[in-house]
Amino acid sequence: MTDKAIQSRLALAQDAVFDAGNAVAKMYYNLSIDVVWKHDGSPVTKADHECEKILRRRISAVFPDDAIIGEEHEDEHGTSGFKWIIDPLDGTESFIRKVPIFGTLVGLELAGEVVAGLCYMPAQREYAWSSRGQGCWWAQDTTGAENVEALRERAIRAKVSPLDDLKEAMITTSGQGAFHRSKRVEAFTKLRAATRKDRGWGNCWGHLLVATGRVEVSIEPKIREWDVAPFASMVAEAGGRLTDFAGEPSIYSGHAICSNGVLHPAVLKAVSGKIS
Repeated sequence: MTDKAIQSRLALAQDAVFDAGNAVAKMYYNLSIDVVWKHDGSPVTKADHECEKILRRRISAVFPDDAIIGEEHEDEHGTSGFKWIIDPLDGTESFIRKVPIFGTLVGLELAGEVVAGLCYMPAQREYAWSSRGQGCWWAQDTTGAENVEALRERAIRAKVSPLDDLKEAMITTSGQGAFHRSKRVEAFTKLRAATRKDRGWGNCWGHLLVATGRVEVSIEPKIREWDVAPFASMVAEAGGRLTDFAGEPSIYSGHAICSNGVLHPAVLKAVSGKIS
């Protein structure tokens, strides 16, 4: 019964995330983007609010007893045991600057476990989703004209990189500024020294790259649960791991490491400074 309940919610979310992400894309391709700066100095746009409203309406209409939390609106409490964790526009800074590295994220949690996740990158035309025990699936739209049904048919099973040597690994993060602000510069420096390459393919893009085997490690020192919730499922179902910097499998610690799994112990050692 639980698996059926998860799959029915995943089916709804696949359509809702696709529609919400495409609504964001329409605003992205407009000539101007209205920006408001929040009290913490982070930006928010009309796209953030409208996308989250679309997701909340679609979820609540079918599953009114589910809880919903998101970045831009008040928490909605539920009684079913399921909790939706929404980031309508992850990568708002990129969105504002017309850099196509942003996405719509949804995670589904049950009894403290993220049991399903979805990530849609509308400007990149990439869509990935996962659910407990059913794998992680990844689709690319090369025509710009496909619908969500066509993407589901085209999807292939995502797998993390098999690389087992940290010295040859590529890492990605949203930027070194977050390490400075969170006083974790040394953690990044240690990890960078232990690996081959680093890039700034951050936010949801970096985590998706790990889940789909294109990068070995994505590390974020300053995040909220909605920034990584879907990847707790997606990366695991693709064969990797997501933990905090202490190695705990939590999305609520304020920091996260996604990896291909086999390199995770070495990454944790490097971040803790145990690798010289």
